[in-house]
Amino acid sequence: MADLVISNDDVRVVKRADEHQHTAPAGEAITAGQYIRWSTAGKFELGNATAAGEVGDGFIAEADAAVGDAVTGVKGPVVLDVGDALSALAYGASVYLSDTDGTLATTAGTVSTVVGKVVPGWAGSAKKLLRLTLS
Repeated sequence: MADLVISNDDVRVVKRADEHQHTAPAGEAITAGQYIRWSTAGKFELGNATAAGEVGDGFIAEADAAVGDAVTGVKGPVVLDVGDALSALAYGASVYLSDTDGTLATTAGTVSTVVGKVVPGWAGSAKKLLRLTLS
């Protein structure tokens, strides 16, 4: 499995077809572009694919947040620009949740969880974007 490296400075929402987002306190430090889920305390924490409970009800963090700060998570149908993290992937490729906390990957983790698909975007030149399929 190859984990994707997403720079928090590169993460921005490109298109929101519907307002699928939620804002809650961060239960731990979170970086934009990381996979987050609800904790039992009702806060956002990093999720991973090691077990179903770790996958939870997943979102992607829209911005950085320190413990206790408000963080907004987004899910499909949303298109995200994640910088160059998708450059090696083909259009239509699936992006999965990794076994590493908060991380996306090119192959499935222990609990196979598709987070999104690679789609084209155009802003003067071709760009690969992540269309979230989390619902």
